[in-house]
Amino acid sequence: MLTGVHVYLRLMEEKDVMCKVKWINDPEVRKTLNFIYPISEIATKQWLNRVASDTSRKDFIVCLKENDKQIGYAGLLNIDIRNSKAESYMGIGEKDYWGKGYAKEIRKILLEYVFLELALNKVYSYVWTKNEKVINLNKAFGFKIEGNLKQDVFSHGEYRDRLLMSLFKSDYLSNRS
Repeated sequence: MLTGVHVYLRLMEEKDVMCKVKWINDPEVRKTLNFIYPISEIATKQWLNRVASDTSRKDFIVCLKENDKQIGYAGLLNIDIRNSKAESYMGIGEKDYWGKGYAKEIRKILLEYVFLELALNKVYSYVWTKNEKVINLNKAFGFKIEGNLKQDVFSHGEYRDRLLMSLFKSDYLSNRS
């Protein structure tokens, strides 16, 4: 379990599938995501069982410390030990918790895990160019834009541009102090 001040991240379990399905199927939540929807509980359980033992990824559920309520998800994909990097993702699925600083805390927890626990050199994420909240959040932690990927994904009936944003361990450590 990865712990912050108000939230903690724990590996996703079958008991979390219902929440994840609810969030991804919510049009407002998935607006910035690239999921093929709708998703079902059965398919999500199958996906979880398939990826749970995959050492190249970590899929977390974000819970409030005060009452263990699941409010979101976060994780790492393409964990590449040889090249010392991983892709990060995160989201708040419970809309009542949007805009209350939880995303900032989740990002901080993930970065500590990436750089201090896994000792990786680089973390990166792909961000839809119109997702200003995540772009600004990443920039606040020192992420830099490495590239603008034009018409990179087909999502929600359109080809979307995405930014590739990254942060290096040396920059993270210097910003942290």
